[in-house]
Parts: sequence; structure tokens; C-alpha cells
Amino acid sequence: MYLMRLSADELHALQLRDGLVPALEAAEVEQGRAGETSAGEKRAWRHSLPAVARDLRDAGLGAVDMMIEYALPGRKGPADVILAGVHPATHAPSYVVAELKQWRGVTAAPDRAGRFVVANQTGKPKRHPAEQTADFCRALIRSHAALMGSEACLAGLTYLHNAADSDVTDLLRYPRTGLSHLFTRDSRGALIRFLRERLTAAPGRPAAELFAAGPVHARLAGLDPQGRLQWHGDGFRLASDPVAAQRFVLDSVRAAYTAQDKSVLVVTGTTAAHGSRLVGSAENTLNHAGYATRVLSGPCTATFPVCDVLFCEEPWLRSVDAPPGPGRGPDRLSPLLEKMIKVARVPVFVLADDLTAPEDTGDFGVLIRQAAGALRVPDKCIRLDREFR
Repeated sequence: MYLMRLSADELHALQLRDGLVPALEAAEVEQGRAGETSAGEKRAWRHSLPAVARDLRDAGLGAVDMMIEYALPGRKGPADVILAGVHPATHAPSYVVAELKQWRGVTAAPDRAGRFVVANQTGKPKRHPAEQTADFCRALIRSHAALMGSEACLAGLTYLHNAADSDVTDLLRYPRTGLSHLFTRDSRGALIRFLRERLTAAPGRPAAELFAAGPVHARLAGLDPQGRLQWHGDGFRLASDPVAAQRFVLDSVRAAYTAQDKSVLVVTGTTAAHGSRLVGSAENTLNHAGYATRVLSGPCTATFPVCDVLFCEEPWLRSVDAPPGPGRGPDRLSPLLEKMIKVARVPVFVLADDLTAPEDTGDFGVLIRQAAGALRVPDKCIRLDREFR
């Protein structure tokens, strides 16, 4: 639920009267959230929220609704603001999750890949702020009825309104997705164009009311015949329910992606044919949700793409091990497995129960666990032949 909801025009008028921060503090007390907001977050109320309202008004979008400090049950930290309005192409409700940062300088952490050091701030290196926004968007897709089957109506952005491009070069180099756009004060014109592509001048109140009334407590299942995300609930037997199996794998991938520490997923309890179909569907779903996802298929290669999620099926591992000659078996596969684990945030190996372990190589699951252990990365087994309730 949001802390306060008002249009960009209304927020601008409230700020002119120096009433924005007092109004938000009063809303905190009324909702029992007093004391939860840090001094830095209140500075964002005073400076960052008016900056977004200004840009909306300059884009001719002053009637768009702004849901401030939108919190999801069970998730740490709210979204700074969710913009609600009407999509200019579809005329359907359209939403933009905005993470607002007052950072003035950011550099890549020298000893932690994917982490960044913010100038004049202490503590651990931080995740890329666009990742934070994309994660929140994915949580919304899983939990809101207004987004079911209509994920294209949601976008995410991070706005560093105090920083020039040259101040955050390392952030700009980082890969991004449709859920993780990044703008600075130098790209304010691009931000205004982006907002106009997602929202119209129509009042955003109806879209905001639909969104606020629509949380559901369901879990992501899979794809319907039209390729849209499905939702369902209770118990299921994974071995006999392909949709439930995909749902379980997708949930596991998302959990691994958002976890602080990296892990390797090993999927078992399926056939080679069923595993291939599951991987294909999961790849489409994850790419659609904004994850850079790759599947190893086709000719053998020792070059692997850097990505969010990397799927590797057992038949591909067998093709790598198939050519005769020196180095066959564990001596050939172990270095490749370590490379795969290194390049992906979430490496996923899908093993088939209907294939006999090669004599020279032995059990692929054992080799994967050994490769993960050599890199000090924990592994998690996802058994699709188990029954879950």
C-alpha cells in the first residue's frame, strides 16, 4: 500500500506551500509507519519527488497519479513512487515504478562484480539501483491482479537527478532491461520522452485505484495458450504437471537471482524431452520479464555469454563430452562447468532421468556439485519428481 497518493500537479502545489513533507509525516503516523523513514529518505521527499513531478508536468502529464512509498507485504523497502496513468497506444492502465536517487557520484566496486561505491557514503558496496527497480517490478507482476497477463503495461526506471552521465559512467555501462531504465540529469530529455511513451495526459486516478485494490496472494505458474503468465495456487505433483513444474523452476530462479549470495540450481526428476520443453518455456517467460536469459544448445562451444540466467541441459553436456580423444570425461567437463557457473548470476543445469550416465564421465550431478564447490558456490537441487503441498 502507498503512503500517499496524489497527482503530479497536486504534489507540485503542495510543495510550493512547504506542505509535502509534513503531509507525508502525518500519513506515516496515521498508517502506523512513524519512525520507519530515515533522514535520507525524507530528503528524497523534499527534493526527489518534486523533481519527478516537475518532469511529469513539463511532459504535459500533470494529471498522472503518484503513489508514494508503495510497500509490498513481505518485501523489505517500498518503491519510492509508482506512476499510474493511461498508456498512449493501448489506452489501458499503465504503470511506471520509479526509484529516486540523490547520488552525485558512483564507481564500480574494485573487488565485487556488480556492486558499486557511492561517493560520500559508507558501508557495503551497493547493488545497481536499476536491479533494485527491476526486482520490485517482478514482485509486482507476481502479486498484482492489474498486471496479470498484461506485464507490458509495467515499466521501471531509476532517476539520478543530481548526477551527470560522467559521474555515473560505471552504472551506465551495466546491462539493463525493460524493467530497469536509467536516467540522469543529462538525460532528462530522454526521460520525458520515455514518460510520454508510457503515459498520457489523462487523469491517472482510475488506474491508481485499480492498482491499489488489486494485490493477490498467488504464485506464478506458467504460460497460457496465448503466451501470457498464468496464476494458480495450492498443491501439485510436479512430475505430472508441466505448468506446476515450470512455476516451481521459475520461482526458484527468481529466488536465486534476488538472493544476496550466488547459488547453482540443479533440476532433476524429468526426462530429456520434458526438460527441453520446460527450459524453452522458462527462457521465454524470463526474457519477457526482463531477465537476460540464455540456453546452451546447438554446436559445442567453450565460450559462454554473460547473462542473468543460463540454462544447460544434459544432452548439451553429453555433446561436449562426446568427441573422442584426450581430455574426455571429468578433465574436459569440469573447467567448462566452472566457466558456466562464473558467467551467470543463476546457472541452471537440467538433468534427465531417462539418460544413462556416460561411463567415462560418470554422474553429471556429481561433477556440477564438484565444480560449484571448487568455486565455493552452494548448489540447490530442484526435484520435479517430488510432491508438494
